[in-house]
Amino acid sequence: MASLEQFTECPTCTKPVATRQTQCPFCQKSFGRADVTRRHARSCRARGVRALPPQAKRGRKLRACDNCSKVKLSCDAGLPCTRCSSRHISCTYSAFCHDTSHHSLVKTANEPPKDGRLKLSYLLQVTDPIHTSLDVIVATEPERTLEVPAWKHRESEMTGCVSGTVDPRFLLLNFSDMLLDEPQDYQEMSQDSLQFSSSFSTPVTSVDTLTARVASLSVILGGLTTNKPHLKEGFEETCQRGFFTTTHFQKALIFSFRWRHYHKAAIHWPTFGPDKITLHLLLAVVLTGTEYLQHLDRSSQSFLSAPLLELCEKYIFKELKRLSDLNITPVTSRHMLELCQAAVLMNSLEGGLNHIEGRRRVASKRIPSLVALLRKFEMTSLEHPRQFDNTWEDFIHRETCIRVTKWTLINDSLMALLCNHPPGMTAREMTGNLPCSSDLWEAESSAIFEERAQTRTTKSYLSSCDEIVSGLLAEEWTTLLENYFKGLDTSDLSYAITGLMRHVFHCRTSVVSPDYSKMLLRALDRLDLLWVDAFERVPSEERRWLGIIRHTPEIVALSRRIIELGGTEEAKNSTYMQGVANYDTAVFHEFVQKYGHEGHVATGNGSQG
Repeated sequence: MASLEQFTECPTCTKPVATRQTQCPFCQKSFGRADVTRRHARSCRARGVRALPPQAKRGRKLRACDNCSKVKLSCDAGLPCTRCSSRHISCTYSAFCHDTSHHSLVKTANEPPKDGRLKLSYLLQVTDPIHTSLDVIVATEPERTLEVPAWKHRESEMTGCVSGTVDPRFLLLNFSDMLLDEPQDYQEMSQDSLQFSSSFSTPVTSVDTLTARVASLSVILGGLTTNKPHLKEGFEETCQRGFFTTTHFQKALIFSFRWRHYHKAAIHWPTFGPDKITLHLLLAVVLTGTEYLQHLDRSSQSFLSAPLLELCEKYIFKELKRLSDLNITPVTSRHMLELCQAAVLMNSLEGGLNHIEGRRRVASKRIPSLVALLRKFEMTSLEHPRQFDNTWEDFIHRETCIRVTKWTLINDSLMALLCNHPPGMTAREMTGNLPCSSDLWEAESSAIFEERAQTRTTKSYLSSCDEIVSGLLAEEWTTLLENYFKGLDTSDLSYAITGLMRHVFHCRTSVVSPDYSKMLLRALDRLDLLWVDAFERVPSEERRWLGIIRHTPEIVALSRRIIELGGTEEAKNSTYMQGVANYDTAVFHEFVQKYGHEGHVATGNGSQG
């Protein structure tokens, strides 16, 4: 008979940990019969060089409950087991731990050390100081070209183009830009214009309208450079490079649209109209597309200079403050909401660019001002009507508000993780609804939305970031609570780690009790297990569109490592662990290189199916 020492000890009750005969001890996959499980375990990829567990014998005390062991009968190790349940007697285990709330803390015995350095490849790559931005990884993302947006279907109604005639879009290319460009740019210009019209099919005047809007932005931003020589010089250089041209704006919008899955920003693309949105949001989307363009098209020019970004940032936040002072709320004003969307995009963009002063400005000034605005207008507690009887337009507006709030928390948490900048938002105040499901958000028309809204299923009773984080941190972890959490998808769980980031920051910068660290580690272990389950539910063909959400397990693993290092001698030798704000990613990158190799990463973070 195998000894107790051969089994993993539960860190909570110190008993050996029980495993079901129908569950693989290496990958935890469950099967219908024990013999099938044993055959699978022999060839399980997760087994590696580990030995197979000893085969269970009838009535074995280490596996059986006390009653079955006493009479030497087979036991299925349930809670209660089937035999005790059918006899209506108490089922107890005196030698084995069967409490599932303890199991998230258990490490498999004899598990070979994992090379976390390879698993943290995303963090190592994007924070490498040799790159200009955290978005360098966008070059490895697939391009979404198959979808036909809703605005494409509106074209025939708005243009009245008769089948078999010349498409008027061919007659409305921007010839003034063509004459000013170099001769070799003519073909590129034509292609970009046609691609733009293909994706953003609005009235035939859209190209002329966009040209006028580009010119307006150039004049407005130029006016903001008065008495600011450092901004004026950089702005003029950007103009000379061709940033403020219809050609570039078209291309940048195309790249923003086709790689929209990368960040999943708070933009409702089915109703997005470049000729209708505010100039502030148009500018922010173009800047984001320009950033993608620089990584996806190596032949493109580098437009995103520090002076241009500071100027655009000033333009957006100045108007945001003006309307906020007038008490115009994003909850009811579309113009104000679009300003908030632009502010979120600018914070994401500049927070990701490796420009120290720009990142410091965003972390210490821009994000806090947006957080204050969200609190002022109570957007952190915003919910959809319970009856769900609002129109498509009302739903889009309210859902956009919810997503703006979510992305503000994400940007705030990112600055805390990367730069040791004290976070300004807490999960406790995020009592509003979680973002809705992707299929509802991406509905291309009112009819499709209403159809999906009628058949939608409720995720779980966990409706806010506050509830998720509170549940993960709770000491009690019942089967019922775990089932509720299993209703969350990968996007919800990615949101949850940002809610935990304030606690991780507290562990890194303050003296905390062992119980506090243990509580956080337990929450991260639960999140790991939930992520594996949620990732497996994503259809393999859809995994390629997860974007940066796919790398959530790396954030969880590194957070665990940060907590484990807290208060140790190793932490004293790490610049990052000193908790001093530093807006250069080199410090964070060095920490990941040196200390991230011992982190455990959940499976399912890199596969695209």
